[in-house]
Amino acid sequence: MRIRTLLACAAAALCVSPGIARAAADSPRLLAQLDAAFVRFLEFNPSLATELGMAVANDRWEDLTEAGMVAEADSARRELAALQAGFAGAQLGPREQLQRRVFEAQLEREIERFRWRNHLYPLNQIVGPHIDVPRVLESQAVTNPAEAAAYLRRIRAAGPYITGLVRRLEAQAAARVWLPKPVYPLLIAQARNILQGITRDAPGGSPVLEDFSRKLEALPLAPAARAQQLEAARRALRDQVAPAYRELLAVLESQGASTPVDGGVWQLPDGEAFYAFLLRQFTTTALGADEIHALGLAEVARVHGEMTGIMRRVGYEGDLRGFLQKMKQDPRFYLTNDAAGREAYLARARGIVEAMQRRIGEVYPGPAPLRLELRATEAYRAAGAPSGFYEAGTPDGSRPGVVYLNLERLDTRPLYDLESLLYHESLPGHHLQISSILVDPAIPRLRKVNRWWQDTAFVEGWALYAERLAREMGFYQDPYADFGRLAGELWRATRLVVDSGLHAKRWSREQAIQYLDETTPSPRASNESAVDRYLAVPGQATAFTVGMLRILEERERARAALGEAFDLRAFHAAVLENGYVPLWAVGESVDRYIASAQR
Repeated sequence: MRIRTLLACAAAALCVSPGIARAAADSPRLLAQLDAAFVRFLEFNPSLATELGMAVANDRWEDLTEAGMVAEADSARRELAALQAGFAGAQLGPREQLQRRVFEAQLEREIERFRWRNHLYPLNQIVGPHIDVPRVLESQAVTNPAEAAAYLRRIRAAGPYITGLVRRLEAQAAARVWLPKPVYPLLIAQARNILQGITRDAPGGSPVLEDFSRKLEALPLAPAARAQQLEAARRALRDQVAPAYRELLAVLESQGASTPVDGGVWQLPDGEAFYAFLLRQFTTTALGADEIHALGLAEVARVHGEMTGIMRRVGYEGDLRGFLQKMKQDPRFYLTNDAAGREAYLARARGIVEAMQRRIGEVYPGPAPLRLELRATEAYRAAGAPSGFYEAGTPDGSRPGVVYLNLERLDTRPLYDLESLLYHESLPGHHLQISSILVDPAIPRLRKVNRWWQDTAFVEGWALYAERLAREMGFYQDPYADFGRLAGELWRATRLVVDSGLHAKRWSREQAIQYLDETTPSPRASNESAVDRYLAVPGQATAFTVGMLRILEERERARAALGEAFDLRAFHAAVLENGYVPLWAVGESVDRYIASAQR
């Protein structure tokens, strides 16, 4: 890749002219501050440290109390002041200049989030502390007795962690902020499933106990010491963690019965301003609700036009609405909701991923640098989980990247969606994107990790772009699979319409479901789940299409500027070379790629 070659050359003394060296004189100092900020970031976010495979604060959880939030916001303010004072007029290289401004934008957003802390829902059916406990513990490495002791302390700390979530929900209710009524049953079901798992003591019972037992078995411990640690974990789950989940269940049930909110955030105090903030946060643009809504309607019309072409190609004689209904109901597109159906679904998924793995070098300078596995979504989170999602591996490769596939209700998950889903979550989507970022030594560690709400347009825009990229590579040979790709684009386009409809235009839940029923080929059960997701995570769903369109725009800009010198593999590397960034930073990286290729 041309950019990486230039950077490698710049790192060698013989390749650096004195002028370039002087221009970048402060770059090492900036990179040192970014690295120190990364360490502080993990101190506030120990679950993320575990996901990165780092033993940082691995015996505790995030501090969900008001005091914890104040401390993190104060840290961001100090970091921002130090950055602005220390690097005003600094001599930085081009990539370091971008990293400085990205870090500044990140800190400003964190400070703004603190102002909205009583509006931000602390949990939803996709992410949240209630799900994190078994998930993070399963990710936590135990390679020696000290790490086993940290694991045990973290189990004990899970009780106060969940209690902190309860206090946060109560504080928000006091500020007249509640989750929407349809979301509570989903959260209650999840919490109850986890509680039942925690309190099960038979073989095949508690996932946390089973995980700890497996990890203890691999250590050189005496059988008595191993049994003692396992018994301590069992008591902690029974006496400390389970009561906290019972308290969480009680609060969720109480609030679910009494919440006056049944729709979008417009029902909350200052809801309009809050939603405007959420759009800025998730899209990393200045697009407002009306612009988002209009963009969504235009994209829906475009995709419907392309779907009509496929409809004619397969010989369907009716109109598009009739074709969408046929696609929802045709049994050949669905597997049986049993063990045989689940095995067939996984086998088909593995074949799709293996075929893409053989050809990924056509669009990227190398294969994904970390291993990839496909797994069924665990039972405790399947009810509220999407059809598929990705969890990153560790930079050292000790834990692979994993695509989780939801195998519940397979009779509602059409097979024509599977290709696009896997290109989104695995290759050339999230697995290529995230694993490439994790192992790149030129990217500051701070840009290799982000919380789920950060730089969503870059993260999800790339994955949606990857679905289309696979079509350009010649995949989706079955026209119905290509219809599934378009159904995925349509799904993300309708999110712009429905999310802004719910939260800015005061649509009801039923109105939003009805729109999806009439506009997409998705079955009603999927549409209900989708609307409940948009209610629980306002704004996030708008980032996918906004990000994809920006990447496509940047690609065509580079192609127009370079003509025959345009290199698709180098373009993709340029998009990913700075780690997790806002969309404006992607544009600046493409500027550098164009300038480099022209030279």
